[in-house]
Amino acid sequence: MSTRGLLFVFGESGPQLPDAEFNDWYDNEHVPLRMAIPAFRSTARWAAIDGKRPHYLATYDLASCGVLDEAPYSTLADTRSPRETDLMRRVQLLDRRTYDVLEPVFPPAPGYDASSPGPALVTMEIEVEPALEDELNRWYEEEHVPLLAKVPGWRRTRRFVLKDAGPAKGTDGEKVKAKGRPPKYLAVHEWDSPTSWETEEFRHATSTPWRMKMFGSAKAWDGRRFELLKVWEQE
Repeated sequence: MSTRGLLFVFGESGPQLPDAEFNDWYDNEHVPLRMAIPAFRSTARWAAIDGKRPHYLATYDLASCGVLDEAPYSTLADTRSPRETDLMRRVQLLDRRTYDVLEPVFPPAPGYDASSPGPALVTMEIEVEPALEDELNRWYEEEHVPLLAKVPGWRRTRRFVLKDAGPAKGTDGEKVKAKGRPPKYLAVHEWDSPTSWETEEFRHATSTPWRMKMFGSAKAWDGRRFELLKVWEQE
């Protein structure tokens, strides 16, 4: 059975492309073309609430990453509309990564509805030395996710391992390429509200001795926070 995948794309409209035009293209042309492919199970768009850039994130749940190498998806770049061709010359950044789902898959909160993710999202990109990868995974499985599940408002945590990255597109594409390969591990945490992050339970889950050990030994530990804009589901 194929491993489920995630297409994960940071976006920034930039000074040459109005936000309204970027969002109209994304919502009404870009996403519908992909959701016409059955292996694209769902798509969600997010906007940053942490003041960082890139401002936008799109997450696409895939039956497997293999769908990206097959028609019709593989032909989309060759059949772009004139509108999209013009927009791609002006957009500041589309930074694309693909991931495989990492086992084990943690059960979500009771009553979780996959068609209604978020509406608040935390993403964590982490890289550790190979010798510490087993410990990182054990920390997630044995301590971190069980503690997060006790935080009021936690909905779901999923983990992924990087499969491929890029090439980044847009006027800032070369800057992203120069940074090299993104961190190997990605965690995606869904929450009812940002207020969950102010609770004592959340502070405990993110400050245990084991967590601080992993944080201190990591080569990369990059967190972002987003709010949900829109969701598309296969019918």
